[in-house]
Amino acid sequence: MFMIAEIEVDRIRAGKFCLRDLDDIVVGDIANSVKEAGLLQPVVVRPISDGYELVFGLHRLQACKQLGWKRIPAIIKEASNEEAFIMHVIENLQRNNQVNPIAEAQGYKFLISRGWTIVQIAERIGKSCSYVSDRLRVLYKLHPKVRKKLSFPRGKTGITISHAEHLSLIEDPQQQLKLAKTIEEDGMSVRKLERVVRKIRRAEETMPEGCLCKKCQNYPCK
Repeated sequence: MFMIAEIEVDRIRAGKFCLRDLDDIVVGDIANSVKEAGLLQPVVVRPISDGYELVFGLHRLQACKQLGWKRIPAIIKEASNEEAFIMHVIENLQRNNQVNPIAEAQGYKFLISRGWTIVQIAERIGKSCSYVSDRLRVLYKLHPKVRKKLSFPRGKTGITISHAEHLSLIEDPQQQLKLAKTIEEDGMSVRKLERVVRKIRRAEETMPEGCLCKKCQNYPCK
């Protein structure tokens, strides 16, 4: 159940999960649109003990604050932490917004800790199981230094989530770091990285335990 009402903007708290960084340019564009045509779509909040928690609509909320609004139209919906996160993901995916893949994966990790399965998560957000698994693998398997380089959106490092998903398939963390450096310095494409990773994984699978091949100058990624 939900209701629509105008609520005081100062009573709205930030949500527990934030999949998009606040973009001042987007806020400015929305503010200009709202000034001309009004707010066509309310924000979504859920009630908490001292007010409301934002489920989604961060840029709309900030735009209205920028315009000096004291109250804002909102859809008020009862929702658990899990349901609030799911709604937040679905909203961004349906809008085709770029989301922070690490924050997204942390949300999936949270759901799993609450008893959800990958199949259940995938069904709720309308994605494949491999989509959810790939995001989780980046969180669990990718070297922390490479995770920090993961640009969102694509920035100076040039390492995208697609690059990260392929890098996280490599067991050797030093190889991950080496390839991440190549992506940064040489602009390696995702397609080329995929071929290199496939070659490295084949070599890793056929190496006997304790093999010194990785020190060889002909090791696949060199």
